[in-house]
Amino acid sequence: IIAIGLSPFCMNVASCFIVIFINKGLKEYDGDLAIGAYGIVNRLVFICVMIVMGITQGMQPIAGYNYGAQKYKRMMRAFDLTAICATIITSLLFLIGVFFPNWIIQIFTHEANLINFSKTPTQIICCSMLIVGFQMVTINFFTSIGMPKKSIFLSLTRQVLYLIPLILLLPHLFKNNPLLGVWRRIPISDILSAFTAFFMLLK
Repeated sequence: IIAIGLSPFCMNVASCFIVIFINKGLKEYDGDLAIGAYGIVNRLVFICVMIVMGITQGMQPIAGYNYGAQKYKRMMRAFDLTAICATIITSLLFLIGVFFPNWIIQIFTHEANLINFSKTPTQIICCSMLIVGFQMVTINFFTSIGMPKKSIFLSLTRQVLYLIPLILLLPHLFKNNPLLGVWRRIPISDILSAFTAFFMLLK
């Protein structure tokens, strides 16, 4: 029970610490307006992630049962359907966030300065949402078939293995606009962790 539950626990704990690191970077390079913008984008992503988490939790008992029964085709069918549904949901956020950012930002605020400022970070962060759903499904898939170590590793790749070094590195690479480095580290870590999940799934 502890081994299986450790993966989502690590992911949630890491998420909390990452928000602290990101807010610290935003405060350092811009201030309250950047933190407000990140708060809006983070809520948008979190709403999408909650829906995907519900779908993946529905997949887990189906995948686990068929794995135990050695019905591997049915198990992979469950994974494929869940991954497709999750990708459709995250793709909707990608389309809205990249092409209609102002429309969705106005749900959270009517302040003109914050709306204008939030447009760029929303587009940058949402550009990687196409593949986030697949990564989340893969993490929960490994948990459901009794491979918690792989699940824990994948849980920590985005939040710790990739994101923390990028937090320290990217603002210095974008010396003319360090805030742009702060925003870009999020989609870059998403892409790297999704590729990691894909290669582990193939193996």
